[in-house]
Amino acid sequence: MTSEPAARTAPEGDAPGPHQPPTPAPTGAARSLAALRLLAEHPTGLRLGEVAAALGTPKSSAHRSLGVLVGGGFARQDADGLYHLGFDLVRLVVGYQEAQPTVHAVTPVLRRLAETTGETAHYGTLIEGAIVYQAKVPPPRATFQMSSVVGGSNPAYRTGIGKALLMHALPDRTAVDRYVASYGPLEARTPHTLVSAAALHEALSRYRRAGYALDLEENDLGIVCIAFPVFLGSPSRPTGALSISAVASRTTADELVAQMPAVRRIVAEELGPAALPDPAVPDPEEP
Repeated sequence: MTSEPAARTAPEGDAPGPHQPPTPAPTGAARSLAALRLLAEHPTGLRLGEVAAALGTPKSSAHRSLGVLVGGGFARQDADGLYHLGFDLVRLVVGYQEAQPTVHAVTPVLRRLAETTGETAHYGTLIEGAIVYQAKVPPPRATFQMSSVVGGSNPAYRTGIGKALLMHALPDRTAVDRYVASYGPLEARTPHTLVSAAALHEALSRYRRAGYALDLEENDLGIVCIAFPVFLGSPSRPTGALSISAVASRTTADELVAQMPAVRRIVAEELGPAALPDPAVPDPEEP
């Protein structure tokens, strides 16, 4: 359930003093951009009053800003009066994303992985504490649609793609502790979610040795995933990660792991052997 937005206030300890005027509400183009961002953060939609309260502006001002967005196709209002991102904006964003060179390079791999495994294949990148899905290909005869969407995001610590990238970005416990301090607390989306720095560190160490990461129903109950970093530029810094997601009652995590030889062959044929290097690399924390 999505909580309703509240009016923005100064953080505790930063309340305006006699020589520090309150932060003014956005106006003009800045208000329209703030409204656009707000709609993106609330995919179920917002009412005019909720937008006005969140922006700290009168309803009349919020209405003008939303009108500008609706007129440009960047927002829309449904039959219930709720405002959403506009379809024109979504098409622009998806079109831009699909035109990216990396997405062009990995899409044939995703198609082959989906065809070979009969499961949904994803490609995602790490942005701060979250992963953003850059591409998604369902299997040819999909009987179940994954909830992930291109451009959508999830906290990295509870996804396969995220852990496949974090195992390179967080090489030791100190780095894991910094990540948790910056992006935590690690909240339990399911009973299987890793919710402590110690548990995340142990999992990342194990996955570094294996060369892949798993999502064991940590982001969605009933969904398992195997993910592996891909290196399309630097040999030490992954460009992103590929994943294969499956319904656990039909395909277990062990069965996904058993398909790694086929995965490696497909990636090597499409992107070259250096894109998915040999996992037999010592963990940096091991003597």
